[in-house]
Amino acid sequence: SHIDQTKCYNMIEIDRDVDGAHYVGQKELSLASNPLAPVTPNATIDLIDRYGVELVNKKVVVVGRSRIVGSPLAYMLRQRGSIVTTVHSQVSPDNLKSLVQSADVVVSCAGSPGLLDADWIQPHAEVISIGTTFCEEKGALVSDFSGDLDHCHRYSPVPGGIGPL
Repeated sequence: SHIDQTKCYNMIEIDRDVDGAHYVGQKELSLASNPLAPVTPNATIDLIDRYGVELVNKKVVVVGRSRIVGSPLAYMLRQRGSIVTTVHSQVSPDNLKSLVQSADVVVSCAGSPGLLDADWIQPHAEVISIGTTFCEEKGALVSDFSGDLDHCHRYSPVPGGIGPL
């Protein structure tokens, strides 16, 4: 690409960087040191707090490692005592399935429709679905999950989950 992403991110004034894209925001993700927490990860933490989702010593799988959602969210979840595994596009389908099946909490922020199968989710698991993609065929936003999540303990819908926060 002809656009230098780092240079662009670093042009954002740190006190206006609601996505946490600035390099300082990436190096100092602690809520105590960064003037503004990244907005989507912060909304996810707010949702977790509102519903009293227990995180200490829980296996959390974050699917996606973007600079403005997955990576900062994984850090924030670790700060709350979670055992966090971050998966990404290079993880094999078998490993992805195994990790999701073992999780107490699954946070999907990949933006890859159908990447995850709802059948992989355990009945006790909490699911926070952040990743969305606009599907021309359906004329709507679609989730990273294929299938029905009604069997899990709780889940945030797409659309209507994290976005409105």
